[in-house]
Amino acid sequence: MVLADSGKLAAHQPIWAASEMRAQLSQVEWISVAYFSGITLAACVLPLGVREIGVMAALSTLTVAALAALRRNRERAPWLVAAADLFPALLLLVAYRESGLLLTPDSSHHLDYVFIRWDRSLLQNQVAQAILQAAAPWLQHYLELAYLLCYPLVPLGVAAIHLGPRRNKGSESPAGVQIATDDFWSAVLLATLFCFAVYPFFPLTPPRVLFGNIPGPHVEPLLRRLNFWLLDHYSVQACIFPSGHVAAATAVALAVRKHVPRFGPLFILLAVSVALATVYGRYHYAADAVAGALVGVVAYEASQRLR
Repeated sequence: MVLADSGKLAAHQPIWAASEMRAQLSQVEWISVAYFSGITLAACVLPLGVREIGVMAALSTLTVAALAALRRNRERAPWLVAAADLFPALLLLVAYRESGLLLTPDSSHHLDYVFIRWDRSLLQNQVAQAILQAAAPWLQHYLELAYLLCYPLVPLGVAAIHLGPRRNKGSESPAGVQIATDDFWSAVLLATLFCFAVYPFFPLTPPRVLFGNIPGPHVEPLLRRLNFWLLDHYSVQACIFPSGHVAAATAVALAVRKHVPRFGPLFILLAVSVALATVYGRYHYAADAVAGALVGVVAYEASQRLR
């Protein structure tokens, strides 16, 4: 009888081990594993060199392993908590660079010419021109600042989750803060990584490069030069549809609004400002921004249902 029971236990042990592994992986880790596994498989199918595929696979593995290690050991020291909660921001940078390797530019710019027609009808009308003229130069400076803020907006959202006044006192415990942080990153990762995943299917050129027509009166480019410098040195020199900046900003705003309602209006204002800035500054087409906002909303709702 004992031997029979031992045999049954041994037979079911692999199933039990797999179930335990699934239970141990958090939603943030599952999203990361799914994305990096998928993009590595895509690299194997597309015409990339063996060296590029190897580098991508190694970088993806190391990134996910570092994320898991930090999250498993974050309670050992305060600095590990901070590192674990901010590390997904670095994960997004790695994912962005890898997705750029899979992009094949479209020399005909077919989709660009479709999107620019919509932009011209939106920006080159009397109402838009009158608003930009009346609010110059302060509106233009504000929109350039808003676009610059899209980079620190995600870490600022993490800080708001940790430091802001909670919706209820019961969620102020370390466990409650950790649940809120995981909820935050699930929404942001789903939104941003989805944009990166579909990025190679929409080969676009940034309108500032292909068309370069800034709407409204000419304004001295104070912050615009800094935005251009960052894009020239750290971007993949292409346009993402849907906009990853707008998707991330939208998901951040919704997650902060849920867990720290007092900061919700501020982050929603910033998300709207980022979306407007991407279109005004010709960093993205209007279609990119609208699609990015929709992705952010859907990703946030999906993260709530998955959780």
